[in-house]
Amino acid sequence: MNITLSRSSLLTATQQCQSIVEKRHSKPILANLLLVAEQGQLTVVSTDTEVGISHTTSAAEIQSEGATTVSAKKMFDIIKELDPDKPIRLQSKSGFVSIQSGRSRFKVNSLPADGFPNMPVESCDSTISISGLLLSDMIASTAYAISTDETRKYLTGLLFELGEDQMLRLVSTDGHRLSLSEIHLEQPYQPQRCIVPRKAIVEMRKLCENCPDQIELSLGERQVRLVAGENFLTSKLIDARYPSFRDVIPVNHPTHILLPRLDLDQALRRSLIMANELTHDVCFVFRDNLLEISAHNTEHERAEEQLAIEYHGGEVMIGFNGRYLRDALNAISTEMVVIEMRDELSPILIYGENHPQSKHIVMPLRITS
Repeated sequence: MNITLSRSSLLTATQQCQSIVEKRHSKPILANLLLVAEQGQLTVVSTDTEVGISHTTSAAEIQSEGATTVSAKKMFDIIKELDPDKPIRLQSKSGFVSIQSGRSRFKVNSLPADGFPNMPVESCDSTISISGLLLSDMIASTAYAISTDETRKYLTGLLFELGEDQMLRLVSTDGHRLSLSEIHLEQPYQPQRCIVPRKAIVEMRKLCENCPDQIELSLGERQVRLVAGENFLTSKLIDARYPSFRDVIPVNHPTHILLPRLDLDQALRRSLIMANELTHDVCFVFRDNLLEISAHNTEHERAEEQLAIEYHGGEVMIGFNGRYLRDALNAISTEMVVIEMRDELSPILIYGENHPQSKHIVMPLRITS
């Protein structure tokens, strides 16, 4: 292999792919990037055998075709330090890859490309086209509530559902909170649902942020695929049944309260300084046109905040994990948020004003005085 290309093209390719490479592997080749130069294109590939990413660029002059693998970390670290105005020449020979740019020369160990795992592409029954910016926003609105409890594997991913009602839904929950984001689709598709693991979700969001125009999303029984510009992502799915989330979403709450999101978030942030370090519990007391927020800890320290709100009803005292509330608020982009509630024992529903497509449910806590 002997190719020449711009530093920006190679940096973009290595940056997109190296992020899924694990530092420790039982197979050394999994710490490498696969470089394939053929048919006038350079394709850079990485995989951990669960998630795979490839980036293809045609902005390369290929003097001779070929394929090899090279350390992802070393490749990325070298490329990002090179002169952005100087082209880069890559050559593979006798177990090494040479990197030349201007007066800089590097010789890096390589491994044969035939030992690199394939990225199998399986059939996916449902494919849709969607704005990368929109899908990125939907992921950002829901990914925070993915569980980290490996004993409940089915909750450690994000549910993607293409419903029979022409809705795309993304759902996450850890048992204490739930987040749902949904949009209506005009295009035809086959109904499908699957659980995408957290690592793939992180990479999908990055690729969508870098490709705000239309991307292609495919869902199958065992695989999810994403095509975003020059980038291609494939991931295995979590083989499990996702719990019924519709039963958790509150409906017909009698109380709707409109609050300024940033003011509420700042009051929560200050209150959490004095909250219990394990439970992070805060107490909300709703009174006529007033919300009182308080927190205390085992050392009898206390914080109290007050917010003026539009509320007319009986006094309601309800407790929450303050961090869970802040996570929900930070997933909302509108200036005002709506809190719907029934009583001190029922979960609350939070969403942005005039933006009910993304909903956030937080379970209450029992507050001790």
